[in-house]
Amino acid sequence: MGFDQVWVGDHFVNPYAPGQDWFDGWSILAALAVATSRVRLGPLVTSVTLHNPARLARMAMTVDHLSGGRLELGIGPGGAPLDYTMTGLPVWPPGERVARMEETLEIVKSLLERGSLDHAGRHYRTEGAVVAPRPVQQPRPPITVGALGPRAIGVAARHAETWNTYGVAGGRDARGALDHAGAVDATRRRAALLDEACVATGRDPASIRRSYLSFQGIMEPILEPEAFLGFVRDFQEAGVDDFVLYWPEGESAEHRLEALAEVALPTLRS
Repeated sequence: MGFDQVWVGDHFVNPYAPGQDWFDGWSILAALAVATSRVRLGPLVTSVTLHNPARLARMAMTVDHLSGGRLELGIGPGGAPLDYTMTGLPVWPPGERVARMEETLEIVKSLLERGSLDHAGRHYRTEGAVVAPRPVQQPRPPITVGALGPRAIGVAARHAETWNTYGVAGGRDARGALDHAGAVDATRRRAALLDEACVATGRDPASIRRSYLSFQGIMEPILEPEAFLGFVRDFQEAGVDDFVLYWPEGESAEHRLEALAEVALPTLRS
């Protein structure tokens, strides 16, 4: 159809429909890597709750090779309650999850870029860890950090090639759908926080891409091409570069995606 990226979730179950059929995200990425040839692939985003950092580095290297260098490595602080209760993992408070995310990023980046690492941190320790072969993409696959709050956004400013956010902060309208204008405003405010964090760390804010995940509650109104074009333009004004859509539900899903690909994508690219 001409879409640029395909992303998968990384939770133990669908956090909003735990009884739904649900395949493991990183296993699906490996399958997609060998079933596709052009589209870029990634987890949006890998939960630090579920993965050891050194293991994650090896998983990323493997999928980067299977895909011929098409991996986008998404990492986030996690926090979906069912990821803890269904697996028996300890419940980390938000501050610890953000701290673990940053330490995970340090370990993963070092292992992928250098191939070996000794690390003695607050939360993780590695002794003589090696990752070989090196990734296809050099020095490593690009990293997307999912971040909503100021501390996590600061981590994205220090470590990410792309920052990802999503639209849950605008409240809901009378129909229960997520409020579009509120989501745009929340994204604009978070993007401003990212700019400030980049400046504070000595980084050019323009050097980090901004990615928006369209939450499922606001999918239906934007699946028509003209509505989608308006949606994209509103978020572009808030600083967004990349747009990620939930796969639409229902029998017409493929037809509706085809309509977006045929009408909206050429218009945006021109």
